[in-house]
Order: sequence, then structure tokens, then C-alpha cells
Amino acid sequence: MPELVTVNGLTLVAVAADVAAPALPGVAAPRPPLLFVPGMMACARIFERYQRFFAARGYASWALNLRGHCGSRPVGATFGRVSMSDYVDDALEAARALAEVYGVERPLVLGHSMGGLIAQKLAEHGAVDAAVLLCAAPPRGIMVSSLLLARHQAAYLWPLLRGRPISMSRAAADALNFNRVPLADRAALFDAFVPESGRVGLDLSLGAVAVDAARVRCPLLVCAATDDRLVPARIARRLVKKYGARVAYREFPGHGHLVLLEPGWEGPADEIVRWLDAIVGGGASP
Repeated sequence: MPELVTVNGLTLVAVAADVAAPALPGVAAPRPPLLFVPGMMACARIFERYQRFFAARGYASWALNLRGHCGSRPVGATFGRVSMSDYVDDALEAARALAEVYGVERPLVLGHSMGGLIAQKLAEHGAVDAAVLLCAAPPRGIMVSSLLLARHQAAYLWPLLRGRPISMSRAAADALNFNRVPLADRAALFDAFVPESGRVGLDLSLGAVAVDAARVRCPLLVCAATDDRLVPARIARRLVKKYGARVAYREFPGHGHLVLLEPGWEGPADEIVRWLDAIVGGGASP
């Protein structure tokens, strides 16, 4: 059953591993714990299905609510000025706490969208043993640009520049996030989105977050979706080039940006688990 964990004001949803999960060859100890990091305007609950799925396969997990999201580390009137650096600090703190609770040196991490960029920063800091980048926002030097994205970003220009909170419109969600989500499911998913920091939006829009590829030494799995309109698969392929030999790549056909919530989400989740199993078992080959 999910439990709420608090780490210095940060809230995380914890799900224990299923003790009946199948054993891995050559792995006597339980699998390492997994930290889930959400994207913009999302909270820990976006990973509810993934946490159950991974728990059934032996992975305990914590899903992070970044500061200012869903009651986690409230920042009040300064929320619009929270930066990506602040979110990276949150994730580093959560990763260290998760490792301490489970008695491991470092956990694993899976980040979706903006959370995928945060996961890259955790890898750069040497804070994780492996990182899964799911439809991940890219670091400095790889720009996400399209006419569709630019048209919807224009509505946020003023609050981005003034460091005010921003909220996604339903039209933007339908165009960029929900193109592979059934119509009947969209209202509930949209209601689960929360406001986001304008400073964070500006950091992402300008490509202000740098990652030193030479300092990323852990295995990476870069995952893309063929129908992702927010972070197209071509961006993921550039991440593969950036990180080189440490990277495995998976591209999920027929999925959009919310691959973890779309019909058929179990298929991509299973591919991720099998890659992590290979990493944990010592037999991974990117």
C-alpha cells in the first residue's frame, strides 16, 4: 500500500517491493530502490501505475513531490521564482534519504519529462546507480522547438519573464500532452495538473540547465515515444549522442508524451523493468 514519507518538508509517495517478486539470477539482495521524479505541473501521483507495476517486480520506490507541489515543502508567494536548481536539490535530498532508508549506496532514478532532466543532473552528481530518462527534457545545447510548442508557449511569456506561477490550458494539454490519451480520460488527468514555477518554465525554454556528460558515469536508458509532441523522439536521439556508450535507447511506437498513462502503458514499463533487471543483475549491455 502507498505511504506518505516526509523528508525535511518534501513529501514522497512510498511503495514497498513485493516480497514474492521473481528473483534475479546472481542477485541475492533485494533490488535497489527507485526514485520517480515527475515533470512540469505534475505530482507524485502521476507514477501510481508505475509504482505498483515496479513493486510487483521487486522494486521499492519513492515518487517525489517537488517543492510547491501538492503540499510538498511550501514556498508561498515565492513559488514563481523557484528554479530548476532548487528542484535538483530536492531530488538529490530525496535520493540520499532513499538510499539511507534502504541501506544502499545509491538508488536508481526514473524521471519523466522535466523529471528526466533532473535525473540527468542526479547522474552528473553521482547520486544514482542508473537513470531512466522517459520523454526527458534535454539539457543546454539541445533545444526543443516546434511551431506547435511555440504557439502554446507564447501565452506564458509574461509570467515566465516575471517569475510568476503558470498553469497549463486545456487546449495546450490536448495539443501537446493528450494526443494519445483517450478523450474520456483527459478531464481527470487535466484536473491533476498543478501550477508550475515561471522561473522553471523559463529555465527550460531557454535551455539554461547544463549537464557535463563526462561526469555522467552510470548506465542510462533513454526512452522516447514516436508520437510525443512535447519532446519529440529526435530530442531523445540527441541525448543518446550526448552521453555515448553509457546509453541504451528504446522508442515506443504509438505513444505520446504521457506514455506512462496511455493505453498500453504496460509494454514500455516492462521494457524499462527488463533493462533495470539487467543492470541490477550485472548483465546489462547498452
